[in-house]
Amino acid sequence: MSIITASRVFLKHALGDSETVKVERILDDQEGEVSFSPEDRRWKLNQNQLIITIDVQPTENVVFECHDELTALGLQIADVPEVIIVEGLAECSDVCRQIAERLAAELGGITRGAEQCS
Repeated sequence: MSIITASRVFLKHALGDSETVKVERILDDQEGEVSFSPEDRRWKLNQNQLIITIDVQPTENVVFECHDELTALGLQIADVPEVIIVEGLAECSDVCRQIAERLAAELGGITRGAEQCS
């Protein structure tokens, strides 16, 4: 069984085209190959044969997975219409956390760091 690390960035507004450009710039600054699926709003970063995914979802679609985190941050679904999920294997934990922190800073989002899932 692989251990997965996930960092979430809760966005105070929906991700638009200008914010998408910021996401791409942040990912391009990372070492590795970046691919993007505009219809899915999903990026993949292949870094030294480790895959990190960056996925934008409406918060209501992932509320089950992030309910505790929303509560700990004192947020309601209405406060954060979308969430960016940065996910990879445990070996990518530091990189996932760093990407999430940069995304939060650039996009005015809120993050709590990485959590381990199995």
